This record gives sequence, structure tokens and C-alpha cells, in this order.
Amino acid sequence: MGKLSDKFDGLLELKRTFAALSRREKTLLIGALLLTFVVIMDLGVITPLYRSSKRLRKEVQSDRSALVQMQKLYAEHQAYNALLRGNKSVPANFSIMTYLQSVANAAGVSYDSIQPRSSSETGSSYVDVRLKNINLIQLTNLLFKLEIGGQYPLKVKRLNVRTSYSNPAVLDVGLQVVVPESANE
Repeated sequence: MGKLSDKFDGLLELKRTFAALSRREKTLLIGALLLTFVVIMDLGVITPLYRSSKRLRKEVQSDRSALVQMQKLYAEHQAYNALLRGNKSVPANFSIMTYLQSVANAAGVSYDSIQPRSSSETGSSYVDVRLKNINLIQLTNLLFKLEIGGQYPLKVKRLNVRTSYSNPAVLDVGLQVVVPESANE
């Protein structure tokens, strides 16, 4: 109980000291206390909140731009899915070699070599295709017709593109096309 009475006596002494001050000294003391309170509030509460708000606004802006990009990609994905749904399923008498030749003719290219392969690890079949001396537009058309715009949906598993040694204006391409499951049966 002694500590509480000491604190109470200290407050009474502070009150007596404040009462003994002149009006001008009281005004200056109250002003200094208010200024100290405002500075503490500014440094301890307002400035950190402002910095946090500024950081959050930047994050929201970057997240909005990422969201817009994702919406564009989603719309593109939906368009590709709709296009793929229009493709026919692979018939039982499907010949991958004949189909690849027809796709190549439609794209305006000719294959240098086509070799059917199978993977013992995955149990899937694929075709290694080599193309020589084609331009970038022909390659783009071929890939589009294989994966998206063709009659049957095929997937290009690997793609190796390099400029031709004999003519740097054209490309030598190696690609691996996965054979659809129903064509394996």
C-alpha cells in the first residue's frame, strides 16, 4: 500500500507544481505536451500506416495487372479448348504416317525423315520427324496444324530448331509427335 500512496503523493506534488505556474508557462507546457503527443502519434501510428497503405496500393496495382494478364490467358485457353473440342476423335484405322504427310502437305513442307518409335518407360508411342530447309512461317503453320488446327489433336513433345549450316536463312527442325492413345490400339 506504501507504493500506491507514494505515487498518489507524486501526482499531488505535480498538480501543486502545475498550479504554481504562471498562465504563460501553463500554455507553453500544454502546447509542448500536445506537440509531443502529435509527434509520437505521427511517428508511431500515422507514418507506419501511410507507408503500409502506400505499399498495399502498389501491391494491389501489380495484382490487378497480373489478374488482367491471367484473364487474357484464360480467354485464350478457353478459345483453344473450344477449338480442340471441334477436333475429331482418332479412328481405329488411323495411320500416323499418312496423317503427318497430309499435315505437312497442307503446311507446305516435306519431311526429311519420319521414324515411328515407342518408349518402354511410359508405354507410349511417338514419331521422330526431321525437316530441313524450312522457314519460320512454314514451321509455325506446321505446328499449328499438328496441335490445334488439324483434324486430330496431336501433341509435339519435343522441338529442336536450329539454323541450317548451308543457309542461315532457313531452319533444320527435329520434333517428336506423340501418337494418340486410340491410334496405338
